[in-house]
Amino acid sequence: MNLRKIVDILRESRLAVFTLNDILKVTGLSRDVAYVYINRMLKSNLLYKVERGKFTVYNDPFLVSTQLIYPSYISFFTALFLHGKTMQTVNEIFVASSKRRRGLESFGMKIKFVKLSPEFMFGFERIEKGNSFIFLAELEKAILDSLYMPRYCPLSEVYHALKDANIGRLLEFASKIRVEAVNRRLGYLLDLLGVKTNLEVKTRTPYKLNPAIESLGKFNSKWRLYVNEVLE
Repeated sequence: MNLRKIVDILRESRLAVFTLNDILKVTGLSRDVAYVYINRMLKSNLLYKVERGKFTVYNDPFLVSTQLIYPSYISFFTALFLHGKTMQTVNEIFVASSKRRRGLESFGMKIKFVKLSPEFMFGFERIEKGNSFIFLAELEKAILDSLYMPRYCPLSEVYHALKDANIGRLLEFASKIRVEAVNRRLGYLLDLLGVKTNLEVKTRTPYKLNPAIESLGKFNSKWRLYVNEVLE
């Protein structure tokens, strides 16, 4: 079996990230023979090392990003970019997961893993990309994730993305998350867009629109929010 044939077999599996055991299972090679082929493919740039014990045949960091741990999905600013809701470029891929994991760099792109509670692991879908796939947050879930952790997406980008969001789906997802700060930020932004909802303030605790910014800004009494980020 030649190197190109092995690469074709790996691509046909639809996986983007392989362990040694994955390669053995997909190709049917013995462990000793597989080691020889892996080393040859690495030297020929037909196979790339992602990290210790993990390899890929694709030089695409987006494919790599959500196949390192499960469950995980691309969210925050990166998801808005992939949904075509921002004109800015990305230099880092933000991946949400219920598991803690250190970040890494893949093909010149940083991959940052953001740990969320298991209750947040919904609202994403498998998207076919080339011969493989990624897991990507639906637009509405990416918006809510960003309102939960604004440090990973400028709220000005969230505000503009809201204009194309399905409001019913947003509110449905928000009711599953049940985070007071998220509901208030969402309610405030939807007010700016002239969208009426049944969202309401349930506690008197004040929050910041963007907790990643130190300054308080002007206080909005309806939503009990310190508006500390310019959205336009």
